[in-house]
Amino acid sequence: MVWFLFIVSVLWIAIGSAMVLHTEKVRDFLQWFAAEANLKVWGGSIALFGVLLTVASFWSGVVWFLFIIGILIVGKGVFFLVGNEQTVRALIATWLGISEMGLRLWGLIFVVTGAAVFAWI
Repeated sequence: MVWFLFIVSVLWIAIGSAMVLHTEKVRDFLQWFAAEANLKVWGGSIALFGVLLTVASFWSGVVWFLFIIGILIVGKGVFFLVGNEQTVRALIATWLGISEMGLRLWGLIFVVTGAAVFAWI
């Protein structure tokens, strides 16, 4: 499961860097993706990712941090799966309505979290 943590950390660093450096392109991509996404498929994918992260957390140096993030991601995936589609779409629209500085802040959070996971492997 160390390989999974390595992939996750590199992905989070790459996504966070893109969010900081190419904010408008990332926003345009996310808006396009949210409009085209099948919520049930993505809910299942998100929940599976959360389960894998929760299991992989036991191979990291700081188990509790990744375990909590994994559980939160599972909850998000389950919400996408069983939640009312209008409510889920409204939540996604709220996330997409974030300011440019807010999106960059989330990018920095992704970079720092990815670097921390990479250091804890």
